[in-house]
Amino acid sequence: MTSLYEEARAALREFAFRPKKSLGQNFLVHERVLDAIVRLLDLTADDEVLEIGPGLGFLTRRLLERAGRVYAVEVDPTLIAWMKRAGLADHPSLRLIHGDILETPLETILPQRPIKLAANLPYSISSPALFRLLEGYRHFSTWVLMLQKEVADRIASGPGTKAYGTLSVWCQMHARIVGKMTVSPEAFFPRPKVQSTILKLDLYPEPLVGREHLATLRGLIRAAFGHRRKTLAGNLVSWLKRERPEIEAFLTACGVDPRRRGETLSIDEFIRMTRALNQR
Repeated sequence: MTSLYEEARAALREFAFRPKKSLGQNFLVHERVLDAIVRLLDLTADDEVLEIGPGLGFLTRRLLERAGRVYAVEVDPTLIAWMKRAGLADHPSLRLIHGDILETPLETILPQRPIKLAANLPYSISSPALFRLLEGYRHFSTWVLMLQKEVADRIASGPGTKAYGTLSVWCQMHARIVGKMTVSPEAFFPRPKVQSTILKLDLYPEPLVGREHLATLRGLIRAAFGHRRKTLAGNLVSWLKRERPEIEAFLTACGVDPRRRGETLSIDEFIRMTRALNQR
Protein backbone atom coordinates (compact mmCIF):
# COMPACT_ATOMS: atom_id res chain seq x y z
CA MET A 1 0.00 0.00 0.00
CA THR A 2 1.12 3.56 -0.59
CA SER A 3 2.29 5.92 2.13
CA LEU A 4 -0.81 8.02 1.48
CA TYR A 5 -2.97 4.98 2.16
CA GLU A 6 -1.28 4.56 5.53
CA GLU A 7 -1.54 8.28 6.22
CA ALA A 8 -5.25 8.19 5.45
CA ARG A 9 -5.80 5.25 7.79
CA ALA A 10 -3.83 6.96 10.55
CA ALA A 11 -5.80 10.18 10.14
CA LEU A 12 -9.11 8.38 10.37
CA ARG A 13 -7.98 6.49 13.47
CA GLU A 14 -6.76 9.67 15.15
CA PHE A 15 -10.09 11.41 14.65
CA ALA A 16 -12.18 8.26 15.18
CA PHE A 17 -13.62 9.15 11.81
CA ARG A 18 -15.62 6.86 9.56
CA PRO A 19 -16.00 7.97 5.93
CA LYS A 20 -19.58 8.92 5.19
CA LYS A 21 -21.19 7.19 2.24
CA SER A 22 -23.75 9.98 2.08
CA LEU A 23 -20.92 12.41 1.23
CA GLY A 24 -19.13 10.02 -1.12
CA GLN A 25 -16.01 10.08 1.04
CA ASN A 26 -13.50 7.93 -0.85
CA PHE A 27 -10.09 9.54 -0.48
CA LEU A 28 -7.70 9.48 -3.44
CA VAL A 29 -4.45 7.93 -2.17
CA HIS A 30 -2.69 7.05 -5.43
CA GLU A 31 0.36 9.26 -5.95
CA ARG A 32 0.46 8.95 -9.73
CA VAL A 33 -3.22 9.77 -10.12
CA LEU A 34 -2.80 12.84 -7.90
CA ASP A 35 0.19 13.88 -9.99
CA ALA A 36 -1.83 13.36 -13.18
CA ILE A 37 -4.54 15.72 -11.92
CA VAL A 38 -1.92 18.39 -11.25
CA ARG A 39 -0.42 17.90 -14.72
CA LEU A 40 -3.83 18.25 -16.33
CA LEU A 41 -4.37 21.53 -14.48
CA ASP A 42 -1.09 22.82 -15.96
CA LEU A 43 -0.52 25.20 -13.06
CA THR A 44 1.78 28.18 -12.79
CA ALA A 45 2.47 30.53 -9.90
CA ASP A 46 -0.01 32.97 -11.46
CA ASP A 47 -2.89 30.49 -11.28
CA GLU A 48 -5.63 30.35 -8.68
CA VAL A 49 -7.55 27.12 -8.07
CA LEU A 50 -10.86 26.23 -6.49
CA GLU A 51 -10.72 22.76 -4.93
CA ILE A 52 -14.03 21.13 -4.06
CA GLY A 53 -13.78 18.40 -1.46
CA PRO A 54 -10.14 18.60 -0.31
CA GLY A 55 -10.74 15.72 2.10
CA LEU A 56 -7.45 14.88 3.81
CA GLY A 57 -5.53 17.44 1.78
CA PHE A 58 -3.44 15.11 -0.39
CA LEU A 59 -4.26 17.01 -3.58
CA THR A 60 -4.31 20.34 -1.74
CA ARG A 61 -0.62 19.98 -0.87
CA ARG A 62 0.28 19.49 -4.51
CA LEU A 63 -1.85 22.43 -5.60
CA LEU A 64 -0.18 24.69 -3.06
CA GLU A 65 3.26 23.72 -4.39
CA ARG A 66 2.40 25.04 -7.86
CA ALA A 67 -0.48 27.51 -7.74
CA GLY A 68 -0.42 31.03 -6.41
CA ARG A 69 -3.69 30.67 -4.50
CA VAL A 70 -6.01 27.79 -3.55
CA TYR A 71 -9.61 28.09 -2.38
CA ALA A 72 -10.70 24.79 -0.78
CA VAL A 73 -14.38 24.17 0.01
CA GLU A 74 -15.11 21.28 2.40
CA VAL A 75 -18.54 20.41 3.78
CA ASP A 76 -17.43 18.04 6.58
CA PRO A 77 -16.34 19.80 9.81
CA THR A 78 -14.23 16.81 10.86
CA LEU A 79 -12.14 17.11 7.71
CA ILE A 80 -11.82 20.85 8.26
CA ALA A 81 -10.42 19.97 11.70
CA TRP A 82 -7.99 17.51 10.11
CA MET A 83 -6.75 20.13 7.64
CA LYS A 84 -6.09 22.42 10.60
CA ARG A 85 -4.42 19.63 12.57
CA ALA A 86 -2.17 18.84 9.60
CA GLY A 87 -1.12 22.50 9.37
CA LEU A 88 -2.57 23.03 5.91
CA ALA A 89 -5.09 25.60 7.07
CA ASP A 90 -2.23 27.91 8.09
CA HIS A 91 -0.66 27.95 4.63
CA PRO A 92 -0.58 31.58 3.44
CA SER A 93 -1.78 30.63 -0.06
CA LEU A 94 -4.78 28.60 1.13
CA ARG A 95 -8.25 29.84 1.94
CA LEU A 96 -10.08 26.96 3.63
CA ILE A 97 -13.85 27.35 3.49
CA HIS A 98 -16.31 25.26 5.51
CA GLY A 99 -19.35 25.08 3.30
CA ASP A 100 -21.50 23.18 0.81
CA ILE A 101 -20.65 23.94 -2.81
CA LEU A 102 -24.35 23.59 -3.66
CA GLU A 103 -25.13 26.51 -1.37
CA THR A 104 -21.98 28.65 -1.37
CA PRO A 105 -22.27 31.69 -3.69
CA LEU A 106 -19.18 31.54 -5.90
CA GLU A 107 -18.96 35.30 -6.19
CA THR A 108 -18.40 35.56 -2.42
CA ILE A 109 -15.30 33.35 -2.39
CA LEU A 110 -13.66 33.66 -5.81
CA PRO A 111 -11.79 36.45 -7.60
CA GLN A 112 -13.24 38.24 -10.62
CA ARG A 113 -10.84 36.73 -13.15
CA PRO A 114 -11.31 33.13 -14.42
CA ILE A 115 -9.53 30.49 -12.36
CA LYS A 116 -9.09 26.71 -12.48
CA LEU A 117 -11.17 24.06 -10.74
CA ALA A 118 -10.20 20.70 -9.25
CA ALA A 119 -13.14 18.71 -7.89
CA ASN A 120 -13.83 15.23 -6.60
CA LEU A 121 -17.62 15.13 -6.94
CA PRO A 122 -19.60 12.36 -5.22
CA TYR A 123 -22.20 10.68 -7.40
CA SER A 124 -25.08 11.93 -5.24
CA ILE A 125 -24.34 15.61 -6.00
CA SER A 126 -22.51 15.39 -9.33
CA SER A 127 -25.31 16.63 -11.57
CA PRO A 128 -26.61 19.43 -9.33
CA ALA A 129 -23.04 20.55 -8.60
CA LEU A 130 -22.14 20.65 -12.29
CA PHE A 131 -25.24 22.63 -13.22
CA ARG A 132 -24.56 25.05 -10.37
CA LEU A 133 -20.92 25.49 -11.31
CA LEU A 134 -21.87 26.09 -14.93
CA GLU A 135 -24.12 28.92 -13.80
CA GLY A 136 -20.87 30.57 -12.73
CA TYR A 137 -18.95 29.65 -15.89
CA ARG A 138 -17.34 33.09 -16.06
CA HIS A 139 -15.40 32.25 -12.89
CA PHE A 140 -13.49 29.42 -14.60
CA SER A 141 -11.07 28.69 -17.43
CA THR A 142 -10.32 24.99 -16.85
CA TRP A 143 -11.92 22.16 -14.89
CA VAL A 144 -10.35 18.87 -13.87
CA LEU A 145 -13.07 16.66 -12.41
CA MET A 146 -13.00 13.28 -10.67
CA LEU A 147 -16.37 11.67 -11.33
CA GLN A 148 -18.06 8.32 -11.20
CA LYS A 149 -17.57 6.79 -14.66
CA GLU A 150 -21.31 6.83 -15.38
CA VAL A 151 -21.48 10.61 -14.87
CA ALA A 152 -18.35 11.23 -16.95
CA ASP A 153 -19.83 9.12 -19.76
CA ARG A 154 -22.99 11.23 -19.69
CA ILE A 155 -20.97 14.45 -19.96
CA ALA A 156 -18.87 13.18 -22.87
CA SER A 157 -21.55 11.29 -24.82
CA GLY A 158 -22.67 12.28 -28.29
CA PRO A 159 -26.05 12.25 -30.05
CA GLY A 160 -27.77 8.91 -30.53
CA THR A 161 -26.19 7.23 -27.51
CA LYS A 162 -28.03 6.02 -24.44
CA ALA A 163 -26.02 8.27 -22.11
CA TYR A 164 -26.63 11.44 -24.16
CA GLY A 165 -28.99 13.79 -22.41
CA THR A 166 -29.47 17.06 -20.58
CA LEU A 167 -26.10 16.95 -18.80
CA SER A 168 -24.27 16.16 -22.06
CA VAL A 169 -25.75 19.11 -23.94
CA TRP A 170 -25.45 21.61 -21.10
CA CYS A 171 -21.80 20.74 -20.40
CA GLN A 172 -20.76 20.63 -24.06
CA MET A 173 -22.50 23.96 -24.64
CA HIS A 174 -20.18 25.50 -22.03
CA ALA A 175 -16.93 23.57 -22.41
CA ARG A 176 -14.72 21.42 -24.61
CA ILE A 177 -13.53 18.06 -23.27
CA VAL A 178 -9.77 17.92 -23.77
CA GLY A 179 -8.65 15.08 -21.49
CA LYS A 180 -9.98 11.82 -20.07
CA MET A 181 -8.48 9.20 -17.74
CA THR A 182 -9.98 6.10 -16.12
CA VAL A 183 -9.23 5.54 -12.43
CA SER A 184 -9.65 2.14 -10.76
CA PRO A 185 -11.25 1.66 -7.31
CA GLU A 186 -7.82 0.66 -5.93
CA ALA A 187 -6.72 4.31 -6.11
CA PHE A 188 -9.07 5.22 -3.26
CA PHE A 189 -9.50 4.55 0.45
CA PRO A 190 -11.97 3.19 1.20
CA ARG A 191 -12.43 1.59 -2.20
CA PRO A 192 -15.62 2.48 -4.06
CA LYS A 193 -17.52 -0.24 -5.88
CA VAL A 194 -17.36 1.54 -9.23
CA GLN A 195 -14.75 2.95 -11.58
CA SER A 196 -14.05 6.65 -11.71
CA THR A 197 -13.03 8.94 -14.56
CA ILE A 198 -11.02 12.14 -14.63
CA LEU A 199 -12.25 14.68 -17.18
CA LYS A 200 -10.48 17.86 -18.20
CA LEU A 201 -12.69 20.58 -19.66
CA ASP A 202 -11.66 23.92 -21.11
CA LEU A 203 -14.52 26.35 -20.64
CA TYR A 204 -15.58 28.69 -23.40
CA PRO A 205 -15.58 32.41 -22.53
CA GLU A 206 -19.30 32.36 -23.37
CA PRO A 207 -21.71 29.44 -24.00
CA LEU A 208 -21.78 28.38 -27.65
CA VAL A 209 -25.45 29.32 -27.92
CA GLY A 210 -24.84 32.80 -26.49
CA ARG A 211 -25.57 33.92 -22.95
CA GLU A 212 -28.78 35.67 -23.98
CA HIS A 213 -30.24 32.38 -25.24
CA LEU A 214 -29.54 30.21 -22.17
CA ALA A 215 -33.03 30.38 -20.69
CA THR A 216 -34.61 29.26 -23.97
CA LEU A 217 -31.99 26.53 -24.41
CA ARG A 218 -32.76 25.22 -20.93
CA GLY A 219 -36.42 24.90 -21.81
CA LEU A 220 -35.68 23.29 -25.17
CA ILE A 221 -33.37 20.70 -23.62
CA ARG A 222 -35.92 19.86 -20.96
CA ALA A 223 -38.59 19.42 -23.61
CA ALA A 224 -36.39 17.46 -26.03
CA PHE A 225 -35.38 14.88 -23.43
CA GLY A 226 -38.59 14.97 -21.40
CA HIS A 227 -40.19 11.96 -23.09
CA ARG A 228 -37.50 10.05 -24.93
CA ARG A 229 -39.98 7.78 -26.73
CA LYS A 230 -41.87 10.71 -28.25
CA THR A 231 -40.81 12.46 -31.42
CA LEU A 232 -39.25 15.88 -31.18
CA ALA A 233 -42.36 17.42 -32.73
CA GLY A 234 -44.55 15.78 -30.09
CA ASN A 235 -42.38 17.02 -27.25
CA LEU A 236 -42.32 20.58 -28.60
CA VAL A 237 -46.10 20.63 -29.07
CA SER A 238 -46.45 19.85 -25.36
CA TRP A 239 -43.85 22.46 -24.36
CA LEU A 240 -44.75 25.37 -26.65
CA LYS A 241 -48.53 24.76 -26.61
CA ARG A 242 -48.72 25.21 -30.39
CA GLU A 243 -50.46 23.19 -33.07
CA ARG A 244 -48.50 20.32 -34.54
CA PRO A 245 -48.37 21.67 -38.13
CA GLU A 246 -46.80 24.89 -36.84
CA ILE A 247 -44.19 22.95 -34.85
CA GLU A 248 -43.38 20.70 -37.80
CA ALA A 249 -42.95 23.72 -40.05
CA PHE A 250 -40.63 25.33 -37.50
CA LEU A 251 -38.47 22.20 -37.24
CA THR A 252 -38.30 21.81 -41.00
CA ALA A 253 -37.18 25.43 -41.33
CA CYS A 254 -34.40 24.63 -38.83
CA GLY A 255 -33.29 21.69 -40.97
CA VAL A 256 -34.56 19.12 -38.45
CA ASP A 257 -36.87 16.24 -39.34
CA PRO A 258 -39.92 16.52 -37.02
CA ARG A 259 -39.99 12.72 -36.69
CA ARG A 260 -36.60 12.61 -34.99
CA ARG A 261 -36.19 12.18 -31.25
CA GLY A 262 -34.47 14.67 -28.97
CA GLU A 263 -31.52 12.42 -28.18
CA THR A 264 -30.43 12.52 -31.85
CA LEU A 265 -29.95 16.30 -31.91
CA SER A 266 -26.39 17.59 -32.18
CA ILE A 267 -25.06 20.57 -30.26
CA ASP A 268 -25.20 22.65 -33.45
CA GLU A 269 -28.85 21.72 -33.97
CA PHE A 270 -29.71 22.71 -30.41
CA ILE A 271 -28.01 26.05 -31.04
CA ARG A 272 -29.84 26.60 -34.32
CA MET A 273 -33.23 25.73 -32.85
CA THR A 274 -32.70 27.86 -29.73
CA ARG A 275 -31.78 30.95 -31.72
CA ALA A 276 -34.70 30.40 -34.09
CA LEU A 277 -37.10 30.14 -31.14
CA ASN A 278 -35.88 33.48 -29.82
CA GLN A 279 -36.48 35.11 -33.19
CA ARG A 280 -40.12 34.06 -33.32
